[in-house]
Amino acid sequence: MLLIARAPVRISFGGGGTDLPAYYMQFGGAVLSTAINRYVYTFISRGAGDALQIISSDFRAFYRHEPGQDFDTADDLGLVKAVLREFPQVEGLDVFLASQIPPGTGLGGSGAVAVSMITALAAWHGRSMSKIDIAEMACDIGINKLRLPSGKQDEYGATMGGLNQIVFTKDATTVHPVTTPPGVLDTFQRRLMLFFTGKSRNSEKILKNQSNASREQNQATLERMHRIKALGFDILNAIQEGRLDDFGDLLHQSWVQKRGVTSDITNNQIDLAYETARQNGVIGGKITGAGGGGFLMLYCHEDKQPAVTAALAAQGLARMDFRFDFDGASVMLDQRVPAL
Repeated sequence: MLLIARAPVRISFGGGGTDLPAYYMQFGGAVLSTAINRYVYTFISRGAGDALQIISSDFRAFYRHEPGQDFDTADDLGLVKAVLREFPQVEGLDVFLASQIPPGTGLGGSGAVAVSMITALAAWHGRSMSKIDIAEMACDIGINKLRLPSGKQDEYGATMGGLNQIVFTKDATTVHPVTTPPGVLDTFQRRLMLFFTGKSRNSEKILKNQSNASREQNQATLERMHRIKALGFDILNAIQEGRLDDFGDLLHQSWVQKRGVTSDITNNQIDLAYETARQNGVIGGKITGAGGGGFLMLYCHEDKQPAVTAALAAQGLARMDFRFDFDGASVMLDQRVPAL
């Protein structure tokens, strides 16, 4: 008996940080992002005994949970355990988790972990859940159950797949697929580049600082966040109208705003890499996720990309090729034997 589910990670183009409850509950938020074809996988199989066993390849961790035992969520597998706590009858299961990106690299991996697991466990238990149901459960676990200073864009991006504007208000979250003129989407994908800085980071401190600034009405931070949200709508319009070079310029403007939100968002390595990329033909870019490390995302014409790749490789940054994902969370394999 084996079931495999997966959920994609995402890259965000505009509006990052406005999906934090401390911001959108007051002002409303909107994020433009796309899922990409790098995935978090959940494998579920029937174990050899009554204990629940969890193996995470990313954290090189093993956990054994005996029936009736409480879930302690104060460790690297805290999110995993919190998801399992939402489903009855997990005794006797083996759960294996693996992702195609390192943890803590700004691509929404934690949200994808939760979504991948919920998708797998719902299918295993025969529980009917819509994609909105899955996204909302994943958000509830992170924001309300674990009290993490996280937003909602990662979970929605991983669940829905595709290129979307996701709008957040105190009353609802809505997903709007982005349409583009013929041929623009392929060109857009070709001109986007991802480079791994070689460093992962804990986004919790950065996101906590942003949330506190919104909650405490820090005027300087709020002005930057409002500007980031407005630029997100400008970026959306540029993509929808096929003005891709304008997209690159707006992406640069948004990064200039974002890096001023807190001091932890950038560092000397990131600044040097970004400046080198711009000198070699990149029009705009940003660090993915909350910042501080992870992947550098760049917009660059195809003929300039070899020079950019070589220049950043000389600084120790490795390029990762990718395409957009339009499937979202899904069950890839279900080999369970039907009950007789």
